[in-house]
Amino acid sequence: MARYEKGWAAGSALLVGISALFLPALPQPDAWLYPTYSPHSDLTVIHWPKVYLMSTSWHATGELPLWTPANLSGMPLAANQLAMRFYPPAWLLLLMPSAVGFNLFLLTHLCWAGSGTWWLLRRVFQVDALPALIGGWTFALSGKLIAHVAGGHASLIAATAWMPWAFGATSLLIAAESVKERLRWALWAALALAAQLCTHSLIVLYTSYLLAAWALWHVIGSRHLRMRDRWALLLALAVIPISTLALGAAQLLPLVELSTYSNRALSLEEANEYALTPLQLGVALFLPQGHAGHEAVAYLGLVPLVLASWGLRRNDRRTWFLTLVLLMALLYALGSATPFFELAYRFVPGMGYVRTPARALIVAALALAILAALGAQRFVHGRVPWHGSIIAAVAAITTLSGGGLAVLGRVDRATLGLTCLPLVTLLTIGLSARGRFRTPLAWWILACLTWVDLTSFSYTLIRFIPSQEAFAPGAAAAEYLSHQPGLWRSYSPSYSIPPHVAAQRGIQTADGVEPVHLERYDRFMELAGNYAHFPDVPAVRFSVTIPPFPPGRPLESAFRDVHPNLSLMGLLNVTYLVSAFPFHMNDLELLAQPGNAYIYRNRRALPRAWTLPAEVVRPFLTADVHADWLSQLETFHAAASQQRRAMPHEVLIREYQADRIALDVMVDGPSVLLLSENWYPGWLAWVDDVPAAVLPVAGMLRGVSLEAGEHHVVLAYQPLTVRIGVGISTVTAVGLLLLMALVGTYRFVSHLGLVRGEMP
Repeated sequence: MARYEKGWAAGSALLVGISALFLPALPQPDAWLYPTYSPHSDLTVIHWPKVYLMSTSWHATGELPLWTPANLSGMPLAANQLAMRFYPPAWLLLLMPSAVGFNLFLLTHLCWAGSGTWWLLRRVFQVDALPALIGGWTFALSGKLIAHVAGGHASLIAATAWMPWAFGATSLLIAAESVKERLRWALWAALALAAQLCTHSLIVLYTSYLLAAWALWHVIGSRHLRMRDRWALLLALAVIPISTLALGAAQLLPLVELSTYSNRALSLEEANEYALTPLQLGVALFLPQGHAGHEAVAYLGLVPLVLASWGLRRNDRRTWFLTLVLLMALLYALGSATPFFELAYRFVPGMGYVRTPARALIVAALALAILAALGAQRFVHGRVPWHGSIIAAVAAITTLSGGGLAVLGRVDRATLGLTCLPLVTLLTIGLSARGRFRTPLAWWILACLTWVDLTSFSYTLIRFIPSQEAFAPGAAAAEYLSHQPGLWRSYSPSYSIPPHVAAQRGIQTADGVEPVHLERYDRFMELAGNYAHFPDVPAVRFSVTIPPFPPGRPLESAFRDVHPNLSLMGLLNVTYLVSAFPFHMNDLELLAQPGNAYIYRNRRALPRAWTLPAEVVRPFLTADVHADWLSQLETFHAAASQQRRAMPHEVLIREYQADRIALDVMVDGPSVLLLSENWYPGWLAWVDDVPAAVLPVAGMLRGVSLEAGEHHVVLAYQPLTVRIGVGISTVTAVGLLLLMALVGTYRFVSHLGLVRGEMP
């Protein structure tokens, strides 16, 4: 049998074609993947600091931290899906917390996405290897997906890679007749969804609703199913969410807890952020450009679009479902421009917590990949519908449009693609329909056109830069601060020290970049940063950065006219301010000007830990936010500063780790040990080995009550949600492994004939 019939050649070509995306990194293995449209990448800004913290902690203590003190004055790490702490494939990054590790991580998951689509098409839709190759490349190399690769969205790519596997497993479950087969595919779908749950909420939501719609499409629309069979199928389908929740409990329970304290309850306007306009979507589908950023990319491929038009078949209900998914994803990407988005926001569970509606195009890419493969598959029977006049009109419109734009002076990949790709694709299909090309040759030509179409655009989105360049911004200021003694935080209103540069040098910051913040911390920083009423700050509350930089303004000067509240900064142990512009404020001492940064010392900064008499702190012992919170916080800072001058009790921090703080304290009377750390449930305390409560102070900080004398105090982050979640996930995973072992053993023994009492 020929290699293309077995699928070896097509399967190999699939992986080689995806791997070609990373060829520019071969001469410089330590190069970081960055977008061409931005000087920033989430790979270094968001993902690397978490991996670096986990890697250093694991190598030092043999444990992975549950909390990160790196930025935003501390955040729960276990609840953050972008840390991928509970995603086993990401544990390999602990061994390689470098550009090489992340490049391999992204490449592996793109190959997994392509392989999953190839397997889905071969196993579920019964297409030949070469049409499956076209579908695999269409999904794994789609412009939308590669735009997020360029943006450094490692966890989103990891979650997306499991989407075709979940869809395929659910499809096989629906088609299975035996209970054993249904259970097998239900558990496989649950594994894929659990992997998504541990990496990205948006993608698991999209996949879950896709699977639910696919199942209902079959249950409701299948006329041959009896009522009893329908209920049996629904029961088997119920195994998927139950097993998913059990396998993903380690991530899910801390995430649910975080949601009650976070800023992700979005308004309709916030959820609509980065939606596309109809004009943007129409242009982006045919004339791809990457300069507007990853959220604006909507290119799914011209060759796949042409092939998909042959994939829709009147007598195949599956293709009607896929077409409907494609159209609904396109509508949803338009955001509030259509009523569909608001209906989903208000009535579909979970959609009020996610934004960036244009990311629904990832689902559209999978639907298009299947339709394109099914369109190519029609060649095998030689029954390709060919409406000459319509096809000639389409070819003429695309060719003349692209050529016209090129003549007008816009000669680039977009215009050349529109001029050539639809025309060559339609010529190939036409020659095949008339018997001029043998089917395998036509498939290879179309596969090559698909690869050229998608990779030529992908290369316009990505670039590779050396580590030295990636970690150069703010390096001089970070190097200066790294030599300052003690435990302290810094704050920059101008992004003068990016998070990855700060993390590399062990600098803890009050500012930062995270998609999820503690809602109370956001409100506190509005007061401390004094930007709450700044006219250029967006009216919507949600922002991934602190401070929330106004769109369209340079980061280096956006807050030039905003003066931080030094007292509130002092409550958070913000000792140093780093700015791209000078401050003229009392209690700020200019220390140095490394590079383009100004470094100031905040004379109002309080230490990381200090003590106050219990009667002074008592009015502030509350988790609630005071009606006049600014006044309360300033009063608390004044009281703390006055008492510390009058009764300077030193607190010695013996140990400071991400999850554990150990202190030696001496007080003369009933007092409260105060820490400039975010209060959050799950922090426990022991005073001289006796459990004690961790008290919320002024709605923000942590406190521990002490009696007179010398004490050894230990605080540790041991959240109940993590312990319960890890327990449930571990028991479920071990149970499934034991089940697999028993089934495998039974099959092995049965194969030997021992079950029937026969001798081998």
